Amino acid sequence: MPVIKIGISKEIDKLRREFDEIMNELFRIPYGAMTSSGGWIPAIDIYADSSCIYVVADLAGVDSESLELVLEGQFLRMSGNRRPPLTIKKKRFFQMEVEYGPFERVIRIPLPVKAEQIMAKMDNGLLLVRFKKREKDKMQIKIK
Repeated sequence: MPVIKIGISKEIDKLRREFDEIMNELFRIPYGAMTSSGGWIPAIDIYADSSCIYVVADLAGVDSESLELVLEGQFLRMSGNRRPPLTIKKKRFFQMEVEYGPFERVIRIPLPVKAEQIMAKMDNGLLLVRFKKREKDKMQIKIK
C-alpha cells in the first residue's frame, strides 16, 4: 500500500506555536514584577551600567511625601498614593484615563546591591532609584 504524505503535521506544529505565543502573551508578567495592589500600577524600567542598577518608575502626580520605598533582600517595594486634583471633584467626565488612588509594586532587583548606597530622587514625575552593585561573594575552595 503506498504511503501518502500529508503536510498536516507542519500545520499542527505551526498552530501549536501560535497558540503558545498567544497564551504566553496573555499571561505574561513583566520582568521583575512580583506583586501589585491598589488602583493602578506604575510603569517601570530596570537597567544597569558597569557599576549600578537603575529603576525608573513613572509616578506623575504622586507627591514624594506619600511615597515609601523599602528594600528587603533583593525586593524593592514601592507604595504611595496619587490624589486627584481638587479641581476635578464632582465634575462631569467625557473621558477618564488617568488612574488615582493608592498603589503598591514589588520588583525583584536582578543583581546583589549595596543596601547602604541607595539613592532615590523624583524628577518631573519620574522616580529614579540607583543601586550600587555588590561584588558577588567568592570563596576559594581548597581541594584535599
